[in-house]
Amino acid sequence: MFHIVILKADYEGWWLFEDWQQNIVERYTFGAETEMRQQYEKLLDEMKNTYHSFKTGKYEMHAFFNGCELEYCDDCGEDIQIYYTPIMLEDDKVYIVKN
Repeated sequence: MFHIVILKADYEGWWLFEDWQQNIVERYTFGAETEMRQQYEKLLDEMKNTYHSFKTGKYEMHAFFNGCELEYCDDCGEDIQIYYTPIMLEDDKVYIVKN
């Protein structure tokens, strides 16, 4: 099974910290790899229009953000940036695009 998940976190999603699955806010399911990849490209275009900025990092993943969307961090005592990262999965493992 193929999925696209969107993480909402105070870090860019490509870091894939141990508990990253707890930050999933949306999930889409697909029966075929091509269907997932097409929807991923469409989702990237939509997010580029929705958010003011994005960064591209490890595994060519994108982390989208609006500079004014901050949340206070009790542990660090300051406001931190919130990022939204779409991630493709195959059988609940990160899908790395094979060129």
